[in-house]
Order: sequence, then structure tokens, then C-alpha cells
Amino acid sequence: MSYDGSVASSSPVNSEHEEVTDIPIATLIQHLVDAKKALSSIGTLWRANEIVSAAQSALGESVILTARTGFLRTGISQQVRLLEKVRSGIQVVYDDGQTDFENVIQNLDDANNRLKTTMDTLRTTMVASALRPADEKPRSLLDFIDESDIEATRSALKNTIDVAQSARSSFASSVRSFDDSRQALKSAISSAPTPIPPQSSPIPPLLHDLRNHAAEMALLLESLTSHFDLCAKAVKHTEGGFLALKAAASNNQLPAGVTVSGVIPSPAASSHLTPISPEERAAMLRVLAADATELPAVVQDLDLRLQEMEAILPHISHHVSAARSAYSATTAAFTMLERLAAALPAYIAASTSFSSAWHDAKTLLNEQAEELANMRTFYEGYLASYDGLVLEVARRHGAERKMKNVLAKAMEQVERLREADTAERNAFRREVGPFVPSDLWEGLVGDAPRWEVGVFEEGGGSTPALERVIVEGSLGRERERRGKKGDRYESNPYYKFASSEIKKFFAVRLQQGTSTILGRGPRLRPSKVLAQRQCNKLLSSDRSARWERSQASTIHPLPPALFPAHARMESSANPRAPTFRLPISPIKE
Repeated sequence: MSYDGSVASSSPVNSEHEEVTDIPIATLIQHLVDAKKALSSIGTLWRANEIVSAAQSALGESVILTARTGFLRTGISQQVRLLEKVRSGIQVVYDDGQTDFENVIQNLDDANNRLKTTMDTLRTTMVASALRPADEKPRSLLDFIDESDIEATRSALKNTIDVAQSARSSFASSVRSFDDSRQALKSAISSAPTPIPPQSSPIPPLLHDLRNHAAEMALLLESLTSHFDLCAKAVKHTEGGFLALKAAASNNQLPAGVTVSGVIPSPAASSHLTPISPEERAAMLRVLAADATELPAVVQDLDLRLQEMEAILPHISHHVSAARSAYSATTAAFTMLERLAAALPAYIAASTSFSSAWHDAKTLLNEQAEELANMRTFYEGYLASYDGLVLEVARRHGAERKMKNVLAKAMEQVERLREADTAERNAFRREVGPFVPSDLWEGLVGDAPRWEVGVFEEGGGSTPALERVIVEGSLGRERERRGKKGDRYESNPYYKFASSEIKKFFAVRLQQGTSTILGRGPRLRPSKVLAQRQCNKLLSSDRSARWERSQASTIHPLPPALFPAHARMESSANPRAPTFRLPISPIKE
């Protein structure tokens, strides 16, 4: 079909109608009716225009949504990286606090275990029965101390640990909430559809196809209009055309909406038409006949093109829907980011609060751990002081025993001298008794004086004798302590029972004193002086040891109730050993 109504002589259809010189009026009217029906396809062009407009709007919306989505995703990605840095900083605070907490708890456990070991030692160390009243039940070292301070410290430790654990749990809950929000944001971003870049969008080529189809449909509709005009012109220039068309209308042969006045003018109006030549009429009829044969194909082509456009439109709509979904998911992720950003100061504040709370708790826990260590040091000193007391009692007992041995030997020698003196007196009386009056000197007939030694000054009573196993136990523990400190046990002034020089002195002087005491006559006095000097030497050594012991005991004082005699002696300004002294004058019988 020629779009301008001219003859297309090259087409096969036109060649079939080259000899057409006239067409019946009924055929012309039918062609006119068919052309009018074909013009109703203008609705396809309207629909095509709607499709093209929708595609153009979709393209614009897609471009805008893609740009917005890309901008939001870029901004969200940057903010997520910043959140990761904040999370790393929070994790450092949490890990440092966790490590510090474990170290502090380990130190506390070690200090508590050491204190518990010391307390168990005190509980199993029984006080020597010789140091206590005879009617008292056996008691351990732990019975003489008050454990309330230990329990109070442990209770305070538990409360501090509970506070630290509460702060740690609160911070961990905040960290978990932060992680959940971050993971939800990451999941929202990763699950959101990725927008297609504008250069890869399928809408522009599809829109180009739609525009081509719309342009072709416009040309086809224009050809239909030209064909209808040609049919109307042919009817107008055919004699009786108006009457035939009117008769067809009266017989309802015309389609709805087609009127005679709208197509063919009245006979009065037809008188003004310009007449055409037979050749022009014949050419017009040939074109009309050729176009009439192509009319169904043109109408079908319009429908096919509209169908193709209808098929293309869903692809465009699907792409726009994907862009909308990506934008909607991205905006949802951005909303989550806004909520996370609003909660971020609270997470940072929780980190700061935990750091401050843990610093305070750590300081308090370290102080309480130091208290436990000080308590252990005190009770270790208490145990060491008890061991020192045992060794001191053993030393004092040994010193008193040595002094008594010296005095016993001296008294034995004195008694021998007295016996010798008595024998001399009796011999003298037998020799001169008959010649010397008894009242000349009243001491002439008297016996030799009897001498005895007594305690001149008590320094706290007699020192009890301890069992060997008790002394050896204390001695072993003290040696172990000295070994740990790197000190020589022999250098400890508390537990010098006697130096090698003192032992040597007593061994030599005792031998000299014995030989002197066994002498006669005027040697009696030197023997007494020697015994007194030996006692004084022992007393001096014992007093020095007691003084050094009393000065050292102020570091870790023993409970006064542990050994009352020791407490009374130690409470004096100058602890003294018992003093033995020979009487100046003999004791008369």
C-alpha cells in the first residue's frame, strides 16, 4: 500500500489491476467501509504512545534510582569501614580488660592459695603442751588468732569481683548488641540487589525499538487514512455514490459510527466538486484496488507491532522494579545505619564506662591481693615467731641447765672442801682441845659452815623442757626459711646456743676450776669466785640472746595468751634470765 495514494507500478499487486478502468459502486462502498473499519486501529497507536511514554518514564526513573542507590551504597560502605575501626578499638578495650581480669584473678588465686596453705599450717601446728597450762586441751596456732579479718577481706574481694564481672557482662552485652547491629547492616547491604550501571542498562535499546515500532505504526496509520480518503474520493466522483451510500446506511450495512454526511456530501454539495478526467479516475481506481488488497496486512502489521511493544514493556518494567527493589533495600540499610549511628555514642560510652570501672576494680583488687599477701606475711611471721619461741625456750632451758650444772659442780667441790675443813677442825680440836679453854674462842668448837646456792632474782620462772620432736620441727622450718632467704642459719643471733669460743672457755675454765676447788685452805675463795664468774658468763650470754630475741619479736609479736610466762618476761623493758648468786656468809645449821 502506497502511503501517499500514488500508483506503485512495480508491485505485483498493481500489475494485476493495470487494466482496471471502473469499479462498481457497491465495491467502492465496501472498500470505503473496510477503510473506515481499519481506521479504528488508531487505538493501537494510542497504546503505542502510552508504551513509549511509560518506557521513557521508566528510563528516567531507572537512572535516578540507580544514581541514588549507588550514592547510598558508597556512603554506607564508607560508614561500615568506620564502624569496623570503632569495633576494633572496642575489641582492644575488651581484650585488654579480659587479659587484665584473668591476670588479676590468677594473682588473687595464688595469694589466696598461699594464705590458705599458711593457715592450714597454723591449723595443723599444735602448740607445745609445755608452754600451756597443764589442764588445758591441746590447741593449734590458729586458735590464738582472729580469722574475721581474713573473711572480711575475702568477702570484700568477692564483692569487688562481682562488681567487675557485672561491668564486664554489661560491656559484653553492649558489644554483642553492636555486633548484631553491624552484622544486620552487612547482611542488608550484601542481600540488597546490586544496581545495574547506566551504561549496562537494557532500557535504552528497548526504548529505541519501541520508538521505531511507534514510528512505523504512525506511518501505517497514515497510509490507512490516505486509503480512506481515496475511497471517499472515488465514491464522491462516482455517479449515484451518495444515494448508494445512503441506501447502505438505511440497510445497516455501514459500521457503527460511520454516517453518510460524515463521508459523502449531499448532491447539492457535490455540484461544487472539481471534475476529474477518465485517465485520472482510472489511475485512482487502480491505486484503490491495490491498496484494498493490502489493507488486512497493514492492520495485521499494526497489531503485531503493538504486540511486540507490549512484550518489550514488561522487560523494562522488570528492570525498573529491580532498580526500585535495590533502592528500597539500600534505603532500608541506610535506615539501619542511621539507627546504629544514633546508638554508637552509647556503645562508645559503654566502652569508656567499662574501662573506668575496670580500672577502679583492678586497683581495688590489687590492694586486696596485697592485703592477702600481707596477711600471709604476717601469719608466716607468726609461725616463724612461734618457731623462734620454741627455739628460744629450748635455748633458755639449755642455758639454765648449764648454769645449774656449773653450780652443782661448784657445790660438789665446796662440799668436798667443807668435808676436808671439818676433818681438819676435828684433828685440830683433838690436838689442842685439852689445852685450850673452850671459852677462849667460841668458834673453836664450831663446825665448818655449810654453803648453798639459791635463785637470787627470778626472770620469769623456770623455763619448761620441750619435746625433742617439737624443737626439731621448729628448727627444720627455720632452716628452710633461712635457706630460702640465702642466710646462714649459724649467723642467726636468736638461736646461738653457745659459740665455739664460749664452749672452749667453759671447757678450759671448768677443768681449771675443778683442780682449784679440789685444793685446800686459802683456795676456797678463788673457787667460789670462779664459779660465780662462770655463772655470770652464762647469764650474760643468755641475757644478750633474750634481748636480741625481744627486739626481733616486735616485728611479728606472738599472742600474749600463747605462752604467758614468755609474755610476762618479754613485756619488761630489759628481759632477764634468772640470777644465781652464792651467799656472802655461810648458812648456819
